[in-house]
Amino acid sequence: MRRFIFASHHKLAYGLKDTVNFLTNSLKDIYDINAYLEDEQKDIDTTIAELFSSFDPGDEVIVLVDMMGGSVYQKFFPYMNDKVHVICGMNLPMAMSFVLASEEIELTQDSVQRLVMECRNQIVYVNQMRSQIDEDDE
Repeated sequence: MRRFIFASHHKLAYGLKDTVNFLTNSLKDIYDINAYLEDEQKDIDTTIAELFSSFDPGDEVIVLVDMMGGSVYQKFFPYMNDKVHVICGMNLPMAMSFVLASEEIELTQDSVQRLVMECRNQIVYVNQMRSQIDEDDE
């Protein structure tokens, strides 16, 4: 089974999960971990450990984290292996690409890297793009 974890500082992960579910009507298992909230009942290490212990060893797990090098990312570092893929810099196109990817295609380092590269194309500085379009029209 393929599992998805969206993890962030504060409530970004919850908002991303909620938006992905709204746009995709996904019935997939998406878990959100929102770290360092004032009303947290347990620490992030316990939350992550309990979540991973509920997965089967053969499950593929995609972890989307808010930023590289941050404390949230560091919590997932020990879990990385051939079945657990951690990607930093999560955004909506990236989350949707992974959630909507066919489960018939096994997630390997190469296939995950291809998806990440495709998602990078969704980051566009529109002002510059507009300038290029205006120059082409002349």
